[in-house]
Amino acid sequence: LTEITFSKEKLNYTITSDSQIQNIKGNFEAYGNVLIKSTNNNFEASSNKLTYDKDAKTLKLLGNVFVKNLDSEGLSIQESYGDELTIFTDSGLFKFNSENKNRVKTKLKF
Repeated sequence: LTEITFSKEKLNYTITSDSQIQNIKGNFEAYGNVLIKSTNNNFEASSNKLTYDKDAKTLKLLGNVFVKNLDSEGLSIQESYGDELTIFTDSGLFKFNSENKNRVKTKLKF
């Protein structure tokens, strides 16, 4: 269980997983049954793996990604499923991908 801040806005997240590691450059990885929750709002996501790249300012969730309550630039995602989610921590924008002919499924709120 780790609490970590990823963005200049000082949004705090609690990350729970089977294992976690941070390297000397400030990058962070979590493996196995990853659950990330925001302590500032209702955002919650789960995946097989999480990586944070400090220099690229990206937070990636990989494998069986499920997201709830993700807000970005006036767009509110109630739920979404896919294989890979990239959140750009400096802007709050995101990109969702799927592999193996799977499709991304998203429930939006306008």
